[in-house]
Amino acid sequence: METLRADVWVIGSGAAGFMAAITARLAGADVAVVGKSGPGKGTSTTFAVGAFAGPWDGQTEAAYKERVLTAGRGLNEGGMVDIAAAEAPDRFQDLIDWGLTTKSAPGVFMALPKDDPGDRIPVWGREIVRCLVAKAEAVGVRFVNNLVVRAISSGESGVCLRAYGAKARQWFELRGGSVILAAGGAGALFLHHDNPKRIGGDAHTLAYEAGCVMQDMEFVQFYPVAIAEPGKPIFLIEPEGADLGHLINAAGEDILDKYNITVRPAATHARDALSQALFQEIEEHDGAVFIDLTHVTREEWSVNPISATKWAYLDANFNAWNQRLRVAPVAHFSGGGARTDLHGATSVPGFYAAGEAAGGMHGANRMGGNALTECLVFGRRAGVAATAFAKALDQGTNATAPVMVPETGEPQVDANALRAELCQIMWQYGGIRRDAAGLATGLEKVRAIAAQAARTRGINEPRKLEKYLETQLAAGAAELIIQAASRREESRGTHARADFPMVDDENWRGHLKVVRKEDGDGDWWFDALEDEDIQAAE
Repeated sequence: METLRADVWVIGSGAAGFMAAITARLAGADVAVVGKSGPGKGTSTTFAVGAFAGPWDGQTEAAYKERVLTAGRGLNEGGMVDIAAAEAPDRFQDLIDWGLTTKSAPGVFMALPKDDPGDRIPVWGREIVRCLVAKAEAVGVRFVNNLVVRAISSGESGVCLRAYGAKARQWFELRGGSVILAAGGAGALFLHHDNPKRIGGDAHTLAYEAGCVMQDMEFVQFYPVAIAEPGKPIFLIEPEGADLGHLINAAGEDILDKYNITVRPAATHARDALSQALFQEIEEHDGAVFIDLTHVTREEWSVNPISATKWAYLDANFNAWNQRLRVAPVAHFSGGGARTDLHGATSVPGFYAAGEAAGGMHGANRMGGNALTECLVFGRRAGVAATAFAKALDQGTNATAPVMVPETGEPQVDANALRAELCQIMWQYGGIRRDAAGLATGLEKVRAIAAQAARTRGINEPRKLEKYLETQLAAGAAELIIQAASRREESRGTHARADFPMVDDENWRGHLKVVRKEDGDGDWWFDALEDEDIQAAE
């Protein structure tokens, strides 16, 4: 086993990871970023639409905070929202200073591609990644690529990570003073999603198994308006574009009117309600739910600069301006994760988290555009705090290495089949609409998959072993989501229970939390919001 060292290890090379790494390096730390592939590749940042929400271009901090808190359905961590409002403009300015091509609108800071993509798929987030990679390389951040981190041990004496590299055909021990977990969410756990396929909950399982307190794991956001034409790739329609079109069912009924969804853009401010409405209509009309854009002019469509870059692609690949298109919700964002303080510190010393790996900022539902903003603001804060912690240590020389004991016997099902089954289970039992019976069935099935994935003793083919390790991580995150969903007996934000369809502020205004016990089971509890917390949020 090869040992590598750094003052600060960053897991994940999306916006949160890059911001943390750049900040830590500028503060004097030796920083290494670990990724499953090359820097920025396969991350949600790359595939993001490039829009950052914030008090920008004339929108006030108060107006921004009101929008965020409204979307969060009463469960946002108010201190995080305050910090995002105060610091987001400075973080946007950082990107401008580092060379990002941008355009602004009230309340929105946008990254734009340098070239018109024409009829190719426009990928706006790529410009964000290019900007951050260039800055990271310029300041001396190191990259350790093609590794899957499987376990983390962290404490007052430093950190030790265990990671496997299929290309290198060996295990690695990564020792340091602190670790920042920024490996994204769990969107790819679900059958229908718009995440990179390897964003399957690694961060949540790693944090939980390391002893971090986790919170809000039941809140998984689904983006409502994605083109779902048979045989075509999933493709998101911008909220402003969706509002220009007509969302209708097979009977021609207007879905926004039918479900009394009045806020606009609906896919920004009512993602939860609209996703649930579309899911209901798809079930009732055998998948026949459509968006009709045939009346929309190019001038109207192009008011939003991101939508404008999609016109040619939608025309060439979907004939969108001449026919209605099937649409459906897709898993998009993880609202829960490791509980952190305002500086990204988890409950475990030396262990920090940012972006989708952390929970709290968004409450029960995330406002559109706030994911990238959170990454910048709290990635930077985690970088500062992790560096301060690491400076007093000697690169984790005395840290205890994680213990990993594979189960005996090779699995009876291959990893690809297990992962496909897991995604189907999560969509059917742990997805947009949930109930007690389905969640119980889902939990049983997820645990069976986890047991199969743990049977890796004797597997010598590197890529095969890597897939099983990722399936272990995915199954761990899936169990946390289902367990949390089964405990919250109400419907709020992105969490919809068919058997508890109403919001229940009296019993459920607060956060479900869990920490791992020594025997491996979860110790769950409910942390109700105090009156002063509720008043501050309102």
